[in-house]
Amino acid sequence: MTKILQNIESTKPTEVESYRFKSYRKNPEWSTDKLIPLRSCLIHNNAGKIENESFISETPKWLTTLEKGNIDQETGEIIYFEDYETNDFKASKGRKIKTVRKFCDFYEPLYRAREVSLLFHTFTRIDYSKKDMRSMVDCAKVRYESLKRPIRGYLWALELKKNDGMESGYHLHYHFVVAINRIYFKEIPEKLKFEDLWGQRTGVEFIKKSIRAYLSKYLYKSDARILSRRSYAISRKLI
Repeated sequence: MTKILQNIESTKPTEVESYRFKSYRKNPEWSTDKLIPLRSCLIHNNAGKIENESFISETPKWLTTLEKGNIDQETGEIIYFEDYETNDFKASKGRKIKTVRKFCDFYEPLYRAREVSLLFHTFTRIDYSKKDMRSMVDCAKVRYESLKRPIRGYLWALELKKNDGMESGYHLHYHFVVAINRIYFKEIPEKLKFEDLWGQRTGVEFIKKSIRAYLSKYLYKSDARILSRRSYAISRKLI
């Protein structure tokens, strides 16, 4: 129950003063028959063998009813006046948005002060890659340090992009954002393209103008979820 309430809290709109848990129930539209095997999804992308099969869900499993209220300005009492419906997808997306905001709130002032540069990496064809994302982050840290630009903070997210013309096909790839001390390269060094480490096609570019607008364009796209797999992470320290 505590975990559910924490998930609910992460989705709270700023204009509402308070939520109170009312009930939750299983979504009648959710079914194991509707789950998309990750194996099937990757076959659409000419994938090889998968040892540990996961599933993609396009439908939230749990529905939650909250009572939302505002504070009475005269008495200070919270008055609950209507129901608010949410679900586990919204809660998960709310936590992801909160994490991205944390990253942006920390580095936006440093970026505007020209103290840091931010690079946006894309790692494609995760089914064919040489590494998983955790080991890739470790390798990226070593590579940046070799260029005397240690990573000050990072954020990565898994994106599920539905393939055009396929009912159940998805293209899975990672986005990886790093903050480093300011650099003035006109072109990004070949070593930071990471194709030799990832083993598949990669992309990298400098983030320009607004960090928040840039990240929201890529990291909030899909509502589908891979069950039992981490879909984003942020570095423990932002410096």
